[in-house]
Amino acid sequence: MNPFRRISNVSLCLFIAGALTATGQTPAAKKAAGFRLPAEITGAMNVLAGKYPALVRMEVIGKSAGGRDIPMLRLAGAGKPEGRPAVLVAANVEGGHVIGTEAALRMAEKILDGYAKDQTLLDTRTVFIAPLLNPDGMEAYFAAVRTGRFGNGRSVDEDADGAMDEDGFEDLNKDGMITRMRVKDPEGKWIPDPKEPRLLRLADPKKAEKGIFKVYTEGTDNDGDGQYNEDPPGGVQLNRNYPHDFEYFVKTAGLYPVSEPESIALLNFMEVHPEIGLVLSFSSENTILNQQQTAQAKAGGDKVRVPKDLAGYIGLEADRDYSLKEIAAAANAAGLGGGMEITEEMIAGFLGQGPAVQIDQADQPMFEAAAKDYKDMLKTAKMEGLEKHARGVGKGSFAAYVYFQYGVPVFSADLWQVPEAKKEEPADKITADKLKEMTDEQFLALGEEKIAAFLKDVGAPPNMTAKVIMEAVKGGKLKTAQMAEMLAKMPKKPGADGEDHPDAYKLKWSDTALKGTGFAPWTPFKHPQLGDVEIGGFAPDFGLNPPPEEMEGAIAAHVDFYLKLMDNLPVLEITGLKAEPLGGDTYKLTALFSNTGKWPTSTAQGRRARTAWPIRVSLVLDKAQTLFSGQPTVSIPLLSGGETKKLEWTIRAAKGSNITVRAWTPKLGTVASTVVMN
Repeated sequence: MNPFRRISNVSLCLFIAGALTATGQTPAAKKAAGFRLPAEITGAMNVLAGKYPALVRMEVIGKSAGGRDIPMLRLAGAGKPEGRPAVLVAANVEGGHVIGTEAALRMAEKILDGYAKDQTLLDTRTVFIAPLLNPDGMEAYFAAVRTGRFGNGRSVDEDADGAMDEDGFEDLNKDGMITRMRVKDPEGKWIPDPKEPRLLRLADPKKAEKGIFKVYTEGTDNDGDGQYNEDPPGGVQLNRNYPHDFEYFVKTAGLYPVSEPESIALLNFMEVHPEIGLVLSFSSENTILNQQQTAQAKAGGDKVRVPKDLAGYIGLEADRDYSLKEIAAAANAAGLGGGMEITEEMIAGFLGQGPAVQIDQADQPMFEAAAKDYKDMLKTAKMEGLEKHARGVGKGSFAAYVYFQYGVPVFSADLWQVPEAKKEEPADKITADKLKEMTDEQFLALGEEKIAAFLKDVGAPPNMTAKVIMEAVKGGKLKTAQMAEMLAKMPKKPGADGEDHPDAYKLKWSDTALKGTGFAPWTPFKHPQLGDVEIGGFAPDFGLNPPPEEMEGAIAAHVDFYLKLMDNLPVLEITGLKAEPLGGDTYKLTALFSNTGKWPTSTAQGRRARTAWPIRVSLVLDKAQTLFSGQPTVSIPLLSGGETKKLEWTIRAAKGSNITVRAWTPKLGTVASTVVMN
């Protein structure tokens, strides 16, 4: 495991956690932009069921914590849908990501409208579409006062004081949204950005900078404990409530994995539908572009041994066991983080402690091919900007559960991001995009000086020198394209070394595209407890959903891409069956079993997690037939895309009698073929 990859992962997580906020729109404007309320979504689903009664079944798979229905559409054509391979399309697990809901519905409409011309998809597969997995959170998105919190309807005691939701936000300046309060304080850590004073950044003590502001969310200290808005309404964040790498003791992640009725309903549905072999998700996570875990496994209490190379670098002994706390302290003392604090969680992830957080190497080609096709689609649709800030899989997320525990391929796309204007770069300047296209030999040929300049430009930690990187590439420990991908996502410190603040492009876009409505200017206010403050900042859901003029194109491109992904699914067939007479009533039976699809019949991770089903092959013999050699039931663990496997049996059977061979796995259905003994 590459330590650079882990460190950049965590940096990216911290950056996104602070920056992820949707466009500046009032509830009325949101509806005008084409976003529908939960009740309207359910109504639209019922309309589809009424329009296509032979193809659509509408059902409710559960209730939310707030008592709202969680609806599901089943799309299936002629024949019996129960035994077919299935695809699950999931959306809105995060509540406020309403473009995902619209995309899921648009996908249902396109599949159904196209059935008259092409019956292949729905006559061979079942498609389940769940566009409203967090109805409580979606209702919160349309609230009169925007808070940016889209949890379910469960009350949570976030400050552990025995009271629920007792210290929430207040819209003090009555502008319809909760932003930030900044107050001058000698103990403050924040200063205005030198290039864009409306934005704040942390003061850098190394440059003798001293903070002048403390920053709070808008509101008052309702419970008198000296903290502001630490226990607001908002419930559990459902995309942190799933079992894989769950964050224990984080109140908004839930009391325990799958503690919420919404996540229980979805997992129960998936459990009783083992035929689901692919999950397509619309959420703020873009796992197609960023396959990394955005947060690492939690540190454990056991002592571990540090790899020899790393031990020598940070001043520890390779033959001794250390606690994660000791390793983190040594790493920080050695400057491994380049000014960023190395935590026990980072060390745990680097040393492989805790749950799996990386895609299995055997599954990697499948995901890499999809990523290449996706990038080609984005280029054609002129949406390449999605690549720069793609958010990977978070702790306890639905996508993480699907791949690591349910064991099937999952692809999640965020559909849209605030567009960032491309900077004109000198033709000879090295960029991450250029490096991604280089071979290792081409990269090394650049020389130490140019590589060092690139590392400085992307904000790599000081210990990541050009010499270290070049040696790693030479030794085969690091691939150029992989290194470029990781470093390109490493955020720079706000305003550091004359660089633009990382949110500067968002502010500029708000000023131009939204006419300033995405950012509230800092305005003086007399706070009842803090005294003189200023209220302002980005709208609480800024950047999450697009304006109307950008929504349709983003949805159409992604729906088409997801439909093409379905063409890669494995297909089980018996491509050959023959009986050769051996003399008398004895026959040699030969059967060929093929996967005529592109993807393997199960993922390597599914086999590791023991959730992948083998292909069960069985002979159907009558009482007069006898099996001499071979087993009546045989398991084929895996068929790669395009692969064929042969099985043989020796059988005594009367001339003219029939023998049937069946092959079955829940994710691929049942196939059968019959041969006559001649």
